[in-house]
Amino acid sequence: MFRRFWFRLPISSKVRSFAVIVVMIIAIAVVFNIYAIRFSIDGFGMVLDENRSCQQFMDALEKESDDLHEYMEVRSEKAMQDLQGTCGDTKWRMDQLPSDYFEIGPDRYATTWNIRNAYEQYAEKRDSLLQLDSSEENYITDLYEVYDRLDYLSAYARRLMQQTVVDGANVYTAKVPMYRRMPFILANITLFSMLLILFSSRLMTASIVEPVEKLSEQARRIEANDFSVQDVELENRDEIGDLGIAFNRMKHATGDYINTLQERNQIAELLHEEQLSNLEKEKQLENNRMELLKSQINPHFLFNTLNMISSMVNLENAGTTEKMTQSLSALFRYNLGVKDQLAFLPMETGIAENYMYLQKMRFGARFDYEIRVPEDADRILIPSFTLQPLIENAVSHGLSRKEQGGKVTVLAEHAGDGRVRVTVKDNGLGMSNERREQIMKRLEGEENGSSSGFGIGLGNIYKRVKGLYGDKGEFLIESEEGKGTSVIITIPDGKEN
Repeated sequence: MFRRFWFRLPISSKVRSFAVIVVMIIAIAVVFNIYAIRFSIDGFGMVLDENRSCQQFMDALEKESDDLHEYMEVRSEKAMQDLQGTCGDTKWRMDQLPSDYFEIGPDRYATTWNIRNAYEQYAEKRDSLLQLDSSEENYITDLYEVYDRLDYLSAYARRLMQQTVVDGANVYTAKVPMYRRMPFILANITLFSMLLILFSSRLMTASIVEPVEKLSEQARRIEANDFSVQDVELENRDEIGDLGIAFNRMKHATGDYINTLQERNQIAELLHEEQLSNLEKEKQLENNRMELLKSQINPHFLFNTLNMISSMVNLENAGTTEKMTQSLSALFRYNLGVKDQLAFLPMETGIAENYMYLQKMRFGARFDYEIRVPEDADRILIPSFTLQPLIENAVSHGLSRKEQGGKVTVLAEHAGDGRVRVTVKDNGLGMSNERREQIMKRLEGEENGSSSGFGIGLGNIYKRVKGLYGDKGEFLIESEEGKGTSVIITIPDGKEN
């Protein structure tokens, strides 16, 4: 039931559904991580703050005891100033001790209250002692009483520190079970996310990729003039399903047309056998007309199909699919229609941009591209069919095998001396220097007629550059393993004045 519903959804709805699933998985992961961090910080942050407050109070109390002893021994103005500063710091540190009954519990609350009460009594006795002269009768008695109160406060401070450490350990012990469960929770979330993504990817593949592959396979067979292929059967009820129905209808119409032409040709052959020599010429003319129609049928069929797809996706409000169809149509129309050896640079970059846009749709975020040309690009002539094969080579050998993908940059710039430099570079896998030298030797061998096999790729472009411009044309490959490859062509700019 769900599969049938999914195959009826428009392509845009499928893509949005997949995006929602991915965003939902990311949101779950983020929420869990935030919870884990808050869970850790809320408990241990408070424990560390409380331990630090107790330790600082103990240090301040110890410093006050040392300064009091020093003052009683030397009775100097500086010692008095040091003691007063230390007393103020001790009082401030004592006030910073945690004192919320519901947070620290009854034991620590009682100890803290005792410390504050004892410190007030100690401070009152200490200030009275500092006003006495050492020769007075009760000076020694008061001095030892102050020391005793200091020791009493230190004992209470140590007890508070011990209680705080114990409470912190209890907090940690209470959180340990949750910490032990977190890896299992995270593993379950990860497993669920992986299964959900795999399930969604399988649905996307079954409803988009596999139908397109079927249509592509049938189109290749029809391109070879094989109209005996079975109809494409698609489960889709979306734009691709409509495309499959239209494809089958057009295949039958084209096949019937070819059969009609073949039948007419057979009848013409029978008639030509009984006619005079001038009828033999008509027979030959009819044969030539039929071959011409057959050679033109595939391009016309392709363009008609692409135009129909563009119209349908426009009605379906699928802008991305419409743009892809228009780019593919422009690419084929340029390749089949341009006959000249040279083309203006904007024509080549326009076709290159259509091709790279289709690759962008294929690879998604793994692929990016950039085109930069000079301001007078519309006056610069370069060999036709140059950029697209170089970009295709960069995508096939440099980026498609790189897991994180990469970027293709097309750069045209003036090189001086009336020449222009065209560079197609990628940041893909690159190649070793030995491999680069081997390719250049093979290219040079093909130029001299001693090597072949490059087709319309690098070898074809190298041969045309050398054939059109001779020594004024340069063809260079630069590459480094793991960093990418650049193909650099330097030729006369061919400007029209």
